[in-house]
Amino acid sequence: MQKFFLCLFFSTLFIVNTKADSPITSTYIYPAYLDYEIVNYAIETGSVDEKIASYLSDENNLMDVKVAVINAIGWNYEGNKNSHVFLDHLAKQNNTTAEKLNKNDLSGSNLLCFGYLLAMDDYFNIAESFEIVTMAKEKLNTSYTAHLVHAIVGAQKEFDYNWCGIWQITRNVLTNNSLKRDMRTTAIQSVVDYMILYKSYCLVAE
Repeated sequence: MQKFFLCLFFSTLFIVNTKADSPITSTYIYPAYLDYEIVNYAIETGSVDEKIASYLSDENNLMDVKVAVINAIGWNYEGNKNSHVFLDHLAKQNNTTAEKLNKNDLSGSNLLCFGYLLAMDDYFNIAESFEIVTMAKEKLNTSYTAHLVHAIVGAQKEFDYNWCGIWQITRNVLTNNSLKRDMRTTAIQSVVDYMILYKSYCLVAE
């Protein structure tokens, strides 16, 4: 019995440690945007408050900076509720409640922010986040930022069973010449530096 619990303990520890090194938790976009006050503010607060929610929902603000803000807020093992705070903010803007808010009516930018926040909140359960960022990508179909965030969340989805897929979904963004480069090169490179670690798991050279 003691051996069983020891095995269970170390198995759980392995899963947690592995998950801590994953596409959501190991891609760092925000360092490329430290010249933005709002990014530094996000690092300090570590959560979505009214100031950050207002910034994220403002269509006049750059999409890549919004993503950097969310990336700067980060994640933790216990999970966060930042996506709920942001959704409540959007609901108030639309004079409704979060439960009644029709996500199909949200802009691509707001969908991307909500979906990425969802992924950061609970990277162990990524299905809803992937669905939301897919909706965002379809609305922002020429945005490199939207496609790269979709790749990060999609890579997290692949993480449990297809490590080659982590690189493939990233490569698809890198080779898509129809996208507008609306993210800083240093931020893109930071993501690629992590994702390319999984290229060796692909059976066919790519």
